[in-house]
Amino acid sequence: MATANWQADQPTNLNYLSPVNFDFQINKLPKTKYFLTGATLPGINFSETTHSTTLAIQSYLPGDSITFDPLTITFLVDEDMKNYQEIFDWIMKLGPGSDTDDFRALVGSTRSQTGFDNKTGDYAEMYSDATLIVNTSSNNANVEFMFEDCFPTSLGSVEFSINQEGQEYATCDMTLRYTLFKVKTST
Repeated sequence: MATANWQADQPTNLNYLSPVNFDFQINKLPKTKYFLTGATLPGINFSETTHSTTLAIQSYLPGDSITFDPLTITFLVDEDMKNYQEIFDWIMKLGPGSDTDDFRALVGSTRSQTGFDNKTGDYAEMYSDATLIVNTSSNNANVEFMFEDCFPTSLGSVEFSINQEGQEYATCDMTLRYTLFKVKTST
């Protein structure tokens, strides 16, 4: 017979998680970090396999693949649009959007004498690691979500309108894909 240990089963921290106590760091986007107003912690999905039986009942077994939802951040666009431009430039270089030399400059590759790329350069330059830091109610780092090999897949629109009441500032969303994320407790 199981015995209950009521004191050991109680949580030690009774504070609720505040969605405003966070910080976000991404190496390639220093101008965006300062103006960040929101981040969405992505979901994680694990596949399942259907196990058929001779009965009319199907059971499920754990599958063999894990997928991560994209990481989405929201930021205020600065007046000079520098933070918007640094993301725009990153996407255009990854594309390459307007010139193949942009991608070569991003990864540092060079052309051979015949004019073909010679596979030199650091292809890790296409990516940037990012960290979402969730703080305690005392605003101390508590849990870190580390995203590896991030790259932007979407830069949202910026709306301009003269029909707004009061002072509102332009915001923009950015969506990032990444290889995986890890969780680390800071405290």
